[in-house]
Amino acid sequence: MMTARQGFGLLAVALAVLLIILLLVLFLLLSPRGLVTQGGAAVAGLEPVLTIEGPGRGSEPTFRRPMDAAIGSNDRIYVVDSDHNRIAVFTRRGRFLFEFGGFGIAKPLPGFDATWEGGLLNFPLGIDVDDRGDVYVADFRNDQIQVFDAEGEFLRRFPDPTKRVGQGGSGQDGTGIAVTDVAVAGDHVYAADSYQVVVFTTRGEFVRQFGRPGVEPGAFDRPNGIAVAPDGTVIVADSNNARIQAFSPEGQLKWAVGRGVHVSGITGEQRDDSEAVFGLPRGVAVLDDGTIAVVDSFEYEIVLLSDEGQVLGRFGQRGASPGQLNLPNGIGAAGDLVIVADKENNRAQLLRLVK
Repeated sequence: MMTARQGFGLLAVALAVLLIILLLVLFLLLSPRGLVTQGGAAVAGLEPVLTIEGPGRGSEPTFRRPMDAAIGSNDRIYVVDSDHNRIAVFTRRGRFLFEFGGFGIAKPLPGFDATWEGGLLNFPLGIDVDDRGDVYVADFRNDQIQVFDAEGEFLRRFPDPTKRVGQGGSGQDGTGIAVTDVAVAGDHVYAADSYQVVVFTTRGEFVRQFGRPGVEPGAFDRPNGIAVAPDGTVIVADSNNARIQAFSPEGQLKWAVGRGVHVSGITGEQRDDSEAVFGLPRGVAVLDDGTIAVVDSFEYEIVLLSDEGQVLGRFGQRGASPGQLNLPNGIGAAGDLVIVADKENNRAQLLRLVK
């Protein structure tokens, strides 16, 4: 017959086991790995490698409408969590490392005080990482670019958002630039403004600007993506004109493709191309082989172009499963992988194009 002491001992063991099980379940529920999904089956030509829905910790454990993402030379993944005014940083395998940013207003409305200090953001839109690991962020509503080191420490900003840039920009009150995306190439930074491209040195000195408002080749209407090819060609997603345009580093049009038309800026030739149709091109990235990946938000896909603007393929479909997209916005690339800011799915996806 079991004694009272033996019964109490068995009860204590059972309670201890139950406590361990409860702690394990709690750990799994709260673990930041719970917001990362590894792998998945290819869907419409997109093979999911990694799906990240947020840091999994802190006061804001999930993303809210991320607008861009990049892969640094240090194999880190940077996600622009726009509505939370932060940059979240992960390893290539999806482990959350840290975040930086916070909300600050550099150009307040009349009657209000500025709250910006170095490193604070106001609806960031674009990001790029240079070969040294420095991070360049398009601080859209503050009309400036901010630069951080690899650990998220603020280094500098440019241009001064309270001063006129070159011949002018589309920033509030005509000062600064309403920067939607940035691309770093060598010692130059290329910034997409609302109707032009503005070029700076990496130290922030103004170099040149090109473009103008309009619909004709070489003009822009709300460009939202920019990238630089290895040969220096500047690729711009001219979003509201539903086309992609390519320029020399000095701003001479090389070609434009969209609305079923392909235009040569060199010869002036214009030819019909039924494949060259976009819904709303937003992010753009150049892959290692020189091809160009374009995020088409309204078509829920990635369009692959040759370095001369020919459509090579279309990948993706609308949905919420890994590998599917819902109004994607920004894109970065490294090796044979792309990282996509899948805005309305509130996540970033590391994907492989299955050609």
